[in-house]
Amino acid sequence: MVIGAGSWVRRGLVVLVAAVGLPGTPARAQYNPGAGVLRLPLPQLPPQGAWGEVILANNRWIVIQNQQGQQFPISTQKVQQFLIRWPTSPNALTPSSVIEAIGLDTGSNTVRTDHIDVFEGPAQSLVTPKLQSLLANNRAVTTIDPAYNRSINAFDVGEQYSMYGWAFPIAPGGQGTGARLHAIGTVAGLNPLRLNVPGNNIATILPAAGTMSMTQVTLGAPSYVKKGDLAFIMPISVEPRSLVLSQLVIYKRMPFSQYIP
Repeated sequence: MVIGAGSWVRRGLVVLVAAVGLPGTPARAQYNPGAGVLRLPLPQLPPQGAWGEVILANNRWIVIQNQQGQQFPISTQKVQQFLIRWPTSPNALTPSSVIEAIGLDTGSNTVRTDHIDVFEGPAQSLVTPKLQSLLANNRAVTTIDPAYNRSINAFDVGEQYSMYGWAFPIAPGGQGTGARLHAIGTVAGLNPLRLNVPGNNIATILPAAGTMSMTQVTLGAPSYVKKGDLAFIMPISVEPRSLVLSQLVIYKRMPFSQYIP
């Protein structure tokens, strides 16, 4: 569940959305307000995604506005994956809660991370229990790499670090350089947080810098979306009346247990 950030900004482009959600009324887009109907092709949308704020929501439409004031209509039928993130705390966890954590591998199945995701009920279908070593760019450690001229075992992480340093360059900075671990499992203990993971193992989850945020991830529904919610979208195409999204994530300010439709 990796989520990036981006921007819709394009030089000289201002998109205006009018009468979104009114039956029979198409949304209009223009270059430079007042210059006439858009005749040039729309720009490519950033694959890494973009942030915005919900300014309209009903069962058929969600309209997102970005920091530049551009407004984008999204048909609820044009979203491939719709998720909602709710703040939560350790007090809300139960033995049946499923936790996902990705972070620094400090040895002995221990992960240090600044954030974990919690899945309850039907949302547990979004994840599969695992304990997986990762390279610094979140690529899984492999036994054989088709672009490398030798076979290496799954524990030869150091060798793969050197390989990905020249054959597959890793961008400096945010990607990090240390071994990483991806753990998904049910709660085995709370102090410290421990997870039941495949192989009859236990993974320990520790805060990366003394604190660790938590969100409960649920499947999305239009009835949960309200004006003022923060939204993250990953567009894949533009249709005359709607963006088409591979993913829409809505961020709520209250726990799911406190939400009243």
